[in-house]
Amino acid sequence: MATLLIAEHDGSALKEATAKALTAAKALGRPVHVLVAGSGCRSAADEAAALDGVEKVLLADDASLAHGLAEPTAALGVALAGGYEALVAPGTSHGKNVMPRV
Repeated sequence: MATLLIAEHDGSALKEATAKALTAAKALGRPVHVLVAGSGCRSAADEAAALDGVEKVLLADDASLAHGLAEPTAALGVALAGGYEALVAPGTSHGKNVMPRV
């Protein structure tokens, strides 16, 4: 099974914390899939796809995810969690908001 990394981005580019969390995700020794959730965030997903060690990128582009609120992001994480051995997120306020809800 793979590890799912919930990316943090500003809508157009990944935040540096995502690359740091990717390092931790890769250390688990499983394939890493990255979830980019938001609205109009295709360029952030493309950037994630170019990162070393990313096997697959999941793009969730929907208006309900536009404001980066923890609740809809966590609901998406819960919906996807069954297919993953581990879920990882950056150790930022957003990641600390989402992960307890997942």
